[in-house]
Amino acid sequence: MNNLEILHNISEYARDFPARLAYKNGDACMTYEELDSFSDGIARMLQEMYPDDKTPVVIFGHKDPLMIASFIGCAKSGRAYCPVDISMPQERITDIVSLSGTKIVLLPEKSYTGGTDFLTDKGAALVDRSTIKRAAESVGEKPDAGKSVSPDDIFYIIFTSGSTGKPKGVQIPYRCLNSFAAWSSELGSTAAEKSGARFLNQAPFSFDLSVMDLYTCLACGGTLYPLEKAVQNSYSALFERLHEADPEVWVSTPSFAEICLAEPGFNGEELPGLRIFLFCGERLTNTTAGRLIARFPQAKVINTYGPTESTVAVTDVVVTEEMCGRTEALSVGRPKPGCRIYICSEGSEVPEGEPGEIVITGDTLSTGYFKNEEQTKKAFRTFRTEDGRDIPAYYTGDEGYMRDGLLYFNGRLDLQIKLHGYRIELGDIENNLLRIPYVSAACVVPNMKEGRVTSLTAAVCAGQTEGKNDRVRAKELKEALREFLPDYMVPKKVVFMDRLPMTANGKTDRRKVRELCG
Repeated sequence: MNNLEILHNISEYARDFPARLAYKNGDACMTYEELDSFSDGIARMLQEMYPDDKTPVVIFGHKDPLMIASFIGCAKSGRAYCPVDISMPQERITDIVSLSGTKIVLLPEKSYTGGTDFLTDKGAALVDRSTIKRAAESVGEKPDAGKSVSPDDIFYIIFTSGSTGKPKGVQIPYRCLNSFAAWSSELGSTAAEKSGARFLNQAPFSFDLSVMDLYTCLACGGTLYPLEKAVQNSYSALFERLHEADPEVWVSTPSFAEICLAEPGFNGEELPGLRIFLFCGERLTNTTAGRLIARFPQAKVINTYGPTESTVAVTDVVVTEEMCGRTEALSVGRPKPGCRIYICSEGSEVPEGEPGEIVITGDTLSTGYFKNEEQTKKAFRTFRTEDGRDIPAYYTGDEGYMRDGLLYFNGRLDLQIKLHGYRIELGDIENNLLRIPYVSAACVVPNMKEGRVTSLTAAVCAGQTEGKNDRVRAKELKEALREFLPDYMVPKKVVFMDRLPMTANGKTDRRKVRELCG
């Protein structure tokens, strides 16, 4: 699998297994033959619209099969794609469209019924579903293969939370995606053993965890079974869909698995096909892993670690029952081939077992943040090896330590956290809270359980709301914040204060805020 190449694999599956399903969601299906031909049609359309343009294409949708065909079509046309989920607030979407500099926004989502003016107010052309569908189903010559993405071209850009209140775009080259998929397709079993397997897709495509299920699935010639947001929000619909899919490879955040574990029927007897759990995006606890091993004795539970900037994940370990019984947190595993992990403090590597910042080097590193040189220079720097070489590295801001070749993750060194798998800059939320006219000061703190962030609390100083009880005030503030931020970034709890506590040097005392918020 070292020479895996996603676009080539899709074309080969289309030729050798044309009727095999690449996507299935109830009655909505797409074969590999259709994925290959649909993406060809979309690529031709893009090449004809802007033949000499290489700006990224924003793809606005949720889990429609045409969204996946659009991803591949962008790559075949030689353009990076930027996935944006329909659940995001309009202002956040407008920011991404503006920051991307796109000339084209594709809207392949069948279920979307909202307005579209906010998608094009920066001058981008909107291509609606009917136009995309006509292009996908049209019969014509192959798109110009000479313009398809090359290994060093950017394959996708995923926008993550930024400390300034504006999202930042992580650029992933095609060679990085291919290297990742070659590795991820061998996790838990060989790629050949996963051929035709059923893969569960839980995360929206705007979240990098989805790269693990989507492209691992396509690399293996598997079938993707997506869970839309509406299905995940309905307990009965969720388990009906799980039983219908009976996935063989489960990819999700640990939080989602914990929701499923609340149902006694979530076990190996009810889902006999399940043989691999792949977790990424947040900390997998000993308790959750232990319960999964007990419920699914036929399945492997695999813990992974990696930031968006290193193409989803760079370490893995198969979790055992014995590991779950230890008092220390679970290891996140050994580095993938082609990558290396260093633990550093003040610019120097620390001895084994000592904590420090996790620094990643290797063949899946992003080229930096899209049109954001300042943030790129901060995070993407060189690392000097023992033999005096300076090699490209990503400084994660995560704390961890190495022992016996295994990486252990301790948490963040800064104000960035992971909540339900989403990476969030607390400063992003605070800056957007300050956009609300009556908020004069704000501090957001994480609430922890078993070493993992479970929710957020906002401490705010808010004038012009006196006379209302705190419950009403909190509800109004959350509604105002949802104008700027997606639901997963809106704090669960709001505490009103006359003033925020300060440290001796005049900064907000976050430790004291956490104590006062209880």
